[in-house]
Amino acid sequence: MSDIETIDISHVKFSSTVFPSKDDMKLWDSLSLEQKKAVEIRDEEEGYQSGLAEPCTMADIIAEAKAEMNGG
Repeated sequence: MSDIETIDISHVKFSSTVFPSKDDMKLWDSLSLEQKKAVEIRDEEEGYQSGLAEPCTMADIIAEAKAEMNGG
């Protein structure tokens, strides 16, 4: 596997946050194993750098997931 930091994934942007859309799945499936690993590392680092999440209830999480599933 090549060095993850040298892999260009600047064009890889997913539209969904909870459930992947068909377009997101198509994009993911088009990536090489190295690109997938680089995306995972990038996204994990962005999450870590964003700090603590705002407190929310399980009902909030479920409502967000349902809204995303329904396109909203």
